Amino acid sequence: MNTTFATRNRPYNSPFNVTPIAREAAARRKSRESDRAEAIKSMVSSAPIDNKDEFYWTLIYDTERAPSVTAREMILEYGIIPVPPQELVATADLHDELWTIIESLSRCGVYLLNTNHLCDRDLYSRLYYRILDEECRALPPSSEAAEFIDCLHPMDLEHPLGKSLQTSNVNNLPTSQPEPYTRSPQYNTIGTICDRDTYLPKPW
Repeated sequence: MNTTFATRNRPYNSPFNVTPIAREAAARRKSRESDRAEAIKSMVSSAPIDNKDEFYWTLIYDTERAPSVTAREMILEYGIIPVPPQELVATADLHDELWTIIESLSRCGVYLLNTNHLCDRDLYSRLYYRILDEECRALPPSSEAAEFIDCLHPMDLEHPLGKSLQTSNVNNLPTSQPEPYTRSPQYNTIGTICDRDTYLPKPW
């Protein structure tokens, strides 16, 4: 993993004092992980004698009982407060901010699927105004489970690009990412299918 992963590559001065914000977000995450450990310990303790496997109960907790938190909250720990789309005039700045968010999400165990029908600006706007504020499972990155966010909205399927993307996806899961890891090229053209999904971070 390169040293600039989940960090902005362009010069950027946040209008926020991100250090205490990141510290508080990390404290909340550690509290959730402490609660998780206690809950799993309790589940194992109360399980039947022939079903004391901690790995099993960890998966049960992560898939069925993990608390919900927004993705915007999770990436705060890395000092990332997303910039409003209208402030990102240059396409290079937009691309950098988009991938900073994508990489930050992956560090939190959250991964995007099905983005190829969206240009960089459309995907970033969808993240900023909707996806980042939707709740998902708060899973530690070490968890065997992972959270996937499908960016192909049901309403996309009523239109040609969405239908084309759905048809091209056989199992709805991305292939392995290229090695060494690199961000995708910029995709600025509206109305075309791109190849961003190939570059997206993956848990495997």
